[in-house]
Amino acid sequence: MLLLGGGAIVAKAVSNSHQEIRNKEYARNLWRNEPAETLFPTALGRQDPEKKENDPKTERGWTRVAISPDTSCAKALSGVVAKEAAQRGCVAALRATYVDDTGGTAATVAIVMFGDPKVALDLGDLVHDKADADRPDHAVRALAAPGITWNDAVRAGSGGYNVMDIYTPCAVVASAGPVDGRKAGRLPQPWGKRSYEQRMDREPWSATAEGLAKSLAWRLADLTNRGGA
Repeated sequence: MLLLGGGAIVAKAVSNSHQEIRNKEYARNLWRNEPAETLFPTALGRQDPEKKENDPKTERGWTRVAISPDTSCAKALSGVVAKEAAQRGCVAALRATYVDDTGGTAATVAIVMFGDPKVALDLGDLVHDKADADRPDHAVRALAAPGITWNDAVRAGSGGYNVMDIYTPCAVVASAGPVDGRKAGRLPQPWGKRSYEQRMDREPWSATAEGLAKSLAWRLADLTNRGGA
């Protein structure tokens, strides 16, 4: 009977040793604990619960062309997202610029870090275009990269996505546009009669930006789950 009891204790100890205990501090300080090259991989594809990174069915691939050494929230963000991030106590905003596989689209994506995971939960949902198509509300300031014409003036659409991890206090936002410097604006007649229809030229860029933000957000959630145990 004593031997049986000892065996139960050993079994309990072995069971506990296989339980993964999340390192909350690792997730809270993700931007300090991982190098920028890990947070922003050289190549990034579409990633979500159904389609993992490097899946042969990836819809759009991206190649990193620049990383900013600056982590200032004010310098990285713009519009409503910048104001809201400041009010919520933004700790850092890390940026990188990617070009898609077609070579026609550039996008700057930002990982926005906070001190409390709760305040980051819906930041990605705040990214939107204003009703006035001539004054779109972009989320991320463009990070220039060699060989492409990419700056704030040519941003055409923005999107965001929340990092689905209760311990990781960050969200991902992105702004995208033509890599050749062309500016999205009023559509020719008859499509440009009303402001809503004028926005149609921007909607594909917003969807593209959101797709990139979503891909990176899922990657970060996976990273914190693997690295924070």
